[in-house]
Amino acid sequence: MSKEIKAIETQYNGYRFRSRLEARWAVFFSAVGLDYQYEVEGFEMGDVRYLPDFYIPSIDRWFEIKGKTMSIEEIKKCEQFCYRKDNENIKFSILIGAPALAQYEDILGISEFTWEWPSRLYPSDTLILAGGLVKGEYYSRFLPGIWKVPDASDETLVKAVKKAREARFEFGESPKV
Repeated sequence: MSKEIKAIETQYNGYRFRSRLEARWAVFFSAVGLDYQYEVEGFEMGDVRYLPDFYIPSIDRWFEIKGKTMSIEEIKKCEQFCYRKDNENIKFSILIGAPALAQYEDILGISEFTWEWPSRLYPSDTLILAGGLVKGEYYSRFLPGIWKVPDASDETLVKAVKKAREARFEFGESPKV
């Protein structure tokens, strides 16, 4: 019998994040020079409400951050958001786990890096088994991939990942970026 570990709300950069994991992604975004907005806008989609974690205006991309695989209900919210927001043009990534570096040869086992909404890459009827993205078996349009930060050098990425992974928030600490 395993007990769920509760996320710890964390203050950083003027925001109150719901978890340390989200705060670590904020550190990463700051360290690579991307200004972000946290939970900037909630959306009602029929009887479903959804509040994406991050929006980065300079690259017009939305992000959902998860510490582990998602429930089917959670992934359906993300899919519904993409369909309703701008299915053919939306840029949306699900980032599972803390910031990490990926090698291109890792792409087959990529579930710990990112899942992308492939609106322009594949026809709308393309479905894949989203193994590693959700608990159980579920067919989705989210595809595993590596999110490449625009205009960021490898050196900048390595430093940003290191800063995010080493960020400490205990007892009022706040990382300097």
